[in-house]
Amino acid sequence: MNTVAKNNVVGLHKGSVYEDIMTHINSFESGFTSQNYKNSLTRFFMWMRGKELTELTKEDLYIRNADLLKYRNYLKEIKDEEGERKYSNNSINNFMAAIQSLYGFLEKNEYNVKAIFTKITPLSDDSKRCGTLYAHEAEKMAKVVVSTVKGIEKSALIHMAYTTSFRKSSLLNIRFSDIVKHDAYDYYEVTVIGKGNKKHTVPISCELYNQLLQIKEQEYYKKYQDDKVFHLSKTTIQEMMNYLKQELNIPPHRNIKFHSFRNVASMYGTLEEAKAHYNHSSYDVTERYRHKNNDLSNSISLRIDKNIGDEIFNDLSKEELIELILKQHEGAIFQMKRDAQNILDGRGEM
Repeated sequence: MNTVAKNNVVGLHKGSVYEDIMTHINSFESGFTSQNYKNSLTRFFMWMRGKELTELTKEDLYIRNADLLKYRNYLKEIKDEEGERKYSNNSINNFMAAIQSLYGFLEKNEYNVKAIFTKITPLSDDSKRCGTLYAHEAEKMAKVVVSTVKGIEKSALIHMAYTTSFRKSSLLNIRFSDIVKHDAYDYYEVTVIGKGNKKHTVPISCELYNQLLQIKEQEYYKKYQDDKVFHLSKTTIQEMMNYLKQELNIPPHRNIKFHSFRNVASMYGTLEEAKAHYNHSSYDVTERYRHKNNDLSNSISLRIDKNIGDEIFNDLSKEELIELILKQHEGAIFQMKRDAQNILDGRGEM
């Protein structure tokens, strides 16, 4: 047997703890699931043993039920940059599921562990998300808030929030140096470090950039020397939201929060465009946060029985056509506006 063949045989039978863990992690069809499980297990064993997965021995795999409960309590206490819980109950349950899945696999493969020791009652579902906010409401909020203290800055923050979909922490960390004019096209690019330390770049219009520059013109801005665009505290932003909900008569049951601005853009474009816009790692995550249209009057099951020809539009007046257009979903209206602008631009080139 040649040297290469011998090395291949040895490689197939190393049997290290890390190799077995990776065999389990890579057994999932979804690469997204595999990566999440690897991240969860890396986090756990670093807390439990102070070791990377590659360094684990069989002795390191010993675990008690109490250890898992302590680890879960530790995760519940971790805070994010805004002083709020970093991990939701559902996220923590998913972290625990990765550990439980691994120990089930290890026990089946004759490791000296008991998968039953990792079984704990899941935390309650806290998946209640912030309420849906629509583009026309966000635009109105940006106008209403101008009359308040630091109104120019607050209005620009709202405009940035619903157009870029950046999280509040990312928005408050933006510096003017993070905004760069594109070399070839008429827009600016804003780059932030978002969730998971992932770099994310989103374009903004020249109009929005000029709105940001207006903040610099405010008298109070002269005292800041950090190049940051926004200087609004979490308390100020919360008070702003309370004021806006009151002014726009938005009822409490809609659960509108600042984070609601982030999902305004989800009604525009295709699923692929939305995934790129939000910098999501999977289409499943994007689909989960897309605006849901509860109006079923245009469902396939109803449309299939109504064969109406295109000529029906010829019988409508201009005013009726405009009224009809404005009744459509906001994403459809936006697309029609863009198409209309292209038509007008085309006329000018003739």
